[in-house]
Amino acid sequence: MARQLKARSTERDQVEKELHRLQNYLSNIIDSMPSMLIGVDINGNITQWNKKVSQVTGITSKEAIGLPFTTAIPRLADRIDMVNEAIKTQQSCVVPRSLTREDTENIYEDITIYPLIANGIEGAVIRVDDVTDKVRMEEMIIQSEKMVSVGGLAAGMAHEINNPLAGMMQTAQVMRSRLENRLMNANLVAAKTIGISIEDISAYMEHRGIFEMMDAITESGIRIAEIIKNMLNFVRKSDTTVSSHNPVQLMEKILKLAATDYDLKKQYDFKSIKIIKEYDDNPPMICCEGAKIQQVMLNLLRNGAQAMFEYKDHENFIPQFTLRLAHEYDRNMLRIEVQDNGPGIDKKIQNRIFDPFFTTKPVGIGTGLGLSVSYFIITENHQGTMKVVSQPGKGSNFIICLPLQ
Repeated sequence: MARQLKARSTERDQVEKELHRLQNYLSNIIDSMPSMLIGVDINGNITQWNKKVSQVTGITSKEAIGLPFTTAIPRLADRIDMVNEAIKTQQSCVVPRSLTREDTENIYEDITIYPLIANGIEGAVIRVDDVTDKVRMEEMIIQSEKMVSVGGLAAGMAHEINNPLAGMMQTAQVMRSRLENRLMNANLVAAKTIGISIEDISAYMEHRGIFEMMDAITESGIRIAEIIKNMLNFVRKSDTTVSSHNPVQLMEKILKLAATDYDLKKQYDFKSIKIIKEYDDNPPMICCEGAKIQQVMLNLLRNGAQAMFEYKDHENFIPQFTLRLAHEYDRNMLRIEVQDNGPGIDKKIQNRIFDPFFTTKPVGIGTGLGLSVSYFIITENHQGTMKVVSQPGKGSNFIICLPLQ
């Protein structure tokens, strides 16, 4: 009898060890999965909590087991009705690309709820997969395709605008010639035919400022043509050639292009911003990819302008950019500064501001790629440096240094 009891005890110990080993094995499998896996019973209390959930929430499995689902993971609390429905209907439920916002960052997750029946115990398993990188990559591809389309549209629009613009400017010049030139035979004959002197016509035009108006038409046409030219140079596919550029001239081209930035809905106009230029006398020529530096500067100017616009309700606030060009002789670098007097950036955001896809703008407004791409252009393509110096309420200063050799 004693032998039988001992044998049974040994057998039971072996079964318990094997069961414990299998439980650990299963637990390790669950913990090694990259997805968050949460088990709940029919009452919505936590029964399973894998390692990934602990990493995301900061709550250990021991602390989470037994807690209500809505308490353990509040950001998914609004999904409890779906969990109950899945348990009731015994049908899986999928929520693709669920959006949550954490610390100014958008997080996209695929949520799948599986009903569970095991040995008469009802419940559900919630699987959560972070698909943020995938969504952002798709957005980047779509944005790239959109920009290619915009470039093609811009070229077509420029062609359509240039033709009537050339006709308008030429007509204005011909009109001035016919009204002002007192020696042109055709003008003299026409004036004599209608019984008026060419001198009287010219005097009337001068007195009424007609010639000045024609000059304004011509000057406006020239400005439109220059804007179109700058826009085409910017959107045209870059051949990534490095050439020598005068930094002052490059900055002026960028400012002319930025001056066309206008948001009708927000009544925001870049031309309303005060520009202060603090340039060294005769700064050195810089070897760079002009189009890419334009892209960086335009992004900084646009971001700063938008930030200042949102800050405009402060008393006596006048939006202002201070642009600086300086030769750093000790490092043989050209320093470019773009400083605004907007709301500034807190330290926490500064630490991540150049990270890909990081944005503080509302959903659908920013991609979070502008500054990261700019940083890559400066540091990788031009072996330079780029940093931001800022304090909340005291504006921001982006500092770029480019090597002169």
